[in-house]
Amino acid sequence: MDKDDFFRIKELYGEEDIIPAHSFGKHVLEVYRNAKELLDEEDVDSEVVKYSALLHDVGRHIPGDGGHAEKGAEKAKEFLIDELGKESDFAEKVSECIRFHSNRPHLKPPTREAEILWTADKMHASGATGLCRFLLTLGAKNYSCDGAVDILERRVSEAEESLKDFGFDELVDGLDTLKSFAEQYREENHVSN
Repeated sequence: MDKDDFFRIKELYGEEDIIPAHSFGKHVLEVYRNAKELLDEEDVDSEVVKYSALLHDVGRHIPGDGGHAEKGAEKAKEFLIDELGKESDFAEKVSECIRFHSNRPHLKPPTREAEILWTADKMHASGATGLCRFLLTLGAKNYSCDGAVDILERRVSEAEESLKDFGFDELVDGLDTLKSFAEQYREENHVSN
């Protein structure tokens, strides 16, 4: 990846603290690192994965209706072609990865590159850091604690299944912190799932 492209993508995100749990400096760069780590053992278009990792949450900064993945996919495609001068075929591949990276179980990533992006993003949603980010995000959307734990359990189950489907079984253990938290919350609050 060209150094200039990296900095132009960073500028696209704007202010760091607009969405703290999804900032460029914390979340996006961690997903980028995760994606690069996953690429070590894959025979895929690494540039598609790297650009999609850096651009995957750009849709969170676009106001209006619609999911951030869909908005981000379109914004990334336009940016890659118009601002970075990339070929439309390349931009479409990156856009497709971004479109399928979110937590919508009915949308299965159609390519190995998209599976890697999905996995890299979910890797940063696991462990204590992922739990903190998850709770910050749902708290900002005014979810109750019970509602947040319900969503957490559903997403952990979906992530576990998808990681196995994509052949990343070794990453399933990273979800243990999230599972333990949900169990402890339910015990402490006498809430059944």
